[in-house]
Amino acid sequence: MIALSFIICHLSFNPANAQTAEEADRAYKQLIEMRIDTGISKDSFYIKVLECCRIQRNVLLSTPTGVTGYAKAQSTLKSIYPFVCSGAGYYSQSHRDSIAIVYAKMAVDIAMMQEMRDQGLRTTPDYPKFVYFTAARTYNAGQNDPQQYVEAIKYLQEYMDVTDVSQHPRVMAYLKEAQQLAVQYQKSKAIFADVNKGVPDFDIFARESIRQGMEKWKQKDPYETVAEFKERVNEETAKKKQKELQDILMEEYVQRFSHKMTIADMQLKPYDADNQSFLIGSPYGDIVLPVPRTDNEARDFAESWADVKVYNQNFVIANKKLALAGLSFSTPSGKIYTYNNQQALAYNETQVDANFAEDLVDYGKLVNSDGSESKAKIGVKEVAVGVSDVDINIPENKKVNSKTFAIIIANENYTLVPPVPMAGNDGSVFAQYCEKTLGLPKENILQYPDATYGKMIRAMQDIKNISEAYKDIRVILFYAGHGIPNESTRDAFLLPIDADGRSTQVCYPLKKLYAELSALNATNVIIFLDACFSGTTGEGKTLMASARGVALKARQEKPTGNLVVFSAASDDETAYPYTDRGHGLFTYFLLKKLQNSKGSTTLGELNDYISENVKQKSVLINHKIQTPVVSFSNELQNNWRKLKLR
Repeated sequence: MIALSFIICHLSFNPANAQTAEEADRAYKQLIEMRIDTGISKDSFYIKVLECCRIQRNVLLSTPTGVTGYAKAQSTLKSIYPFVCSGAGYYSQSHRDSIAIVYAKMAVDIAMMQEMRDQGLRTTPDYPKFVYFTAARTYNAGQNDPQQYVEAIKYLQEYMDVTDVSQHPRVMAYLKEAQQLAVQYQKSKAIFADVNKGVPDFDIFARESIRQGMEKWKQKDPYETVAEFKERVNEETAKKKQKELQDILMEEYVQRFSHKMTIADMQLKPYDADNQSFLIGSPYGDIVLPVPRTDNEARDFAESWADVKVYNQNFVIANKKLALAGLSFSTPSGKIYTYNNQQALAYNETQVDANFAEDLVDYGKLVNSDGSESKAKIGVKEVAVGVSDVDINIPENKKVNSKTFAIIIANENYTLVPPVPMAGNDGSVFAQYCEKTLGLPKENILQYPDATYGKMIRAMQDIKNISEAYKDIRVILFYAGHGIPNESTRDAFLLPIDADGRSTQVCYPLKKLYAELSALNATNVIIFLDACFSGTTGEGKTLMASARGVALKARQEKPTGNLVVFSAASDDETAYPYTDRGHGLFTYFLLKKLQNSKGSTTLGELNDYISENVKQKSVLINHKIQTPVVSFSNELQNNWRKLKLR
């Protein structure tokens, strides 16, 4: 039962990735086959109903009105709708209301879709029952999750729209209460969101002051001997001096920007009886406050919450922002409870990787490392700050390259697999080179940071539309992120941020990418892939459960038409980061060549430079070989080296 509930909730509440019409047809065909198969259990059938419904709904939402496939998706979703309703009835009669609500809510959401308003679903006899059931369950869930009150409002309003006016007074009372509670919730969210509004990150606040202080400190006094200067100014004393300046600025930052809170600024969340503690929302993050269960202490604390006083508030700097170091709560009965961020079970340690290219001292390490970060935050987050040499002094070209278009997909923050450090910076800086150095108008540069599968589909549709409108364009595609091979076919795929690679159906096939780009009305298409397709990360970890850390060799896709493809690594190699320069190793030397040549370089010269430098630098800093490769279509075999980016 637990497994069934988990599967159904996962299908219902996780946003669907963009699906193709072919996938939707396949899912619907499977559903119909399951319906007539007497050996299929009802639970299996209704799980398939939910899955099929989500896919069809997603296809309908992503298909413009009047486009081929819109009417079919609309009709198919309507034909699935009765199965969704019967699923709600089946689980309700089985006294499994937690599952029944999933189907009832899905039925109501479909009927309320703008795309389905003309299908008559809201006029069926049982529809008001589904709406009321959904509204009531959502409203009641608001006691534990105030966000549900916001959801409940639309269902209560829908019930009033589809029922007789005689039913309205009772529902109106719930609607008004839900609206009031939703307003309170939104206000509390606004308080939490605004506390750091207008407050600069600590590193930005302190950087210039520390820089000036260190510059002054590094000046040699005319009455100081060389030996005395060397003894006073060295790496060890520089760190101490920076720490001294930083401590002064930290105290000033806390005094200037900290906000003393009252109980009205906080939100008491449900009690955790197993750990005997409350979770309390505050503008500075959640607080884990130990309160014993004995003698009804926890119950008394909750009941007297509105009259609790807050004092002894201390702040530190963590993740470059203000954070609570500790505070105390005093109840009307005189009980005192103290929160200390060192008492929590786990913490979020921020590691700041700074590169300011300064002599002697690193001005980027502007976050305290004395353990003051809140241990209520779980996990490790890496933050890169500073400026790479290719991020500044970007050459500018006055000639406008109006018929060249760039697609930039930079996938750094994956939700299901490890991130790709600095991929976001790769994409944003490459975009600057496209504009300033290669002369592309800003509107010609299409950026898709942290692209989902749906966003990747949109990117390709965008460039298709542009090629049809303009004709004879030139296209540059830049991708930084994970690549993945299909473990059985070895076909290569680009990994969207919302996929994990286990099902390549929701990954973007490299073969499909090449085919779509070669079909454009373009004189040539230049592709840069700062990714590898071995199924490993830049840290050597595997993205595939069955790979056991072994890199796989993906099938090589041959470019067609007028494509030239620069890849960061060959075969089963890994594409590594160049952490000291804030970029992928491949991207860094791509940008460096554009910087040195001011964009005036042939593809042959670009390939030679990237290949030589990446191989040499990778051996030195990673102790591993990374071999960039270039591939090209048969049509360009004899002249690709002479082509230019501008």
